[in-house]
Amino acid sequence: MTSLKSGVKLTLMKKLSLYIFLVLMVCGQAFAKEVNLSCELSKYFIKESVLSDTNQIPLSTLDASQLAKVTISFDIDNEKFLGSNLIGPTEYKSVLFTDDEIYFMTKGWEDDNIFYYDTRLNRLTGELTRTIQPTKKYLKSQLKIENGTRMGYKLSKVYQCKVVDKLF
Repeated sequence: MTSLKSGVKLTLMKKLSLYIFLVLMVCGQAFAKEVNLSCELSKYFIKESVLSDTNQIPLSTLDASQLAKVTISFDIDNEKFLGSNLIGPTEYKSVLFTDDEIYFMTKGWEDDNIFYYDTRLNRLTGELTRTIQPTKKYLKSQLKIENGTRMGYKLSKVYQCKVVDKLF
């Protein structure tokens, strides 16, 4: 008779410890550290064609829409990108977190769109670099045009990011 009671107690103890474990697992993820960044444009480079040099454009000559602040959110503990007003969900396949950099993996050169984006955040300096270049598909279409205007086009924007408590 005592063995039956101890068996029931043992089963209850196993269930209770399982419930406690599951609750702790869920709570650990509920309190994950969200990092919000606010970024301001600090440099703007453009290369018009293969034959031209890369030029830094003074920020004072840019349209106000180009100077708008950029926001980015990450769940650092779980290495997840939460969102941004700069980086669209269709621009990248995945996000790679390393000790020094957060890199948005794209289809790159093989993308079906006109341009592809190379976006990297330096975790040590807070510098966000975003480069826009034409894809192979677009360049092939430009070769058919007698004076392909965007051959070798490259636009790079460099932002300086700071951690903020809340984005708004």
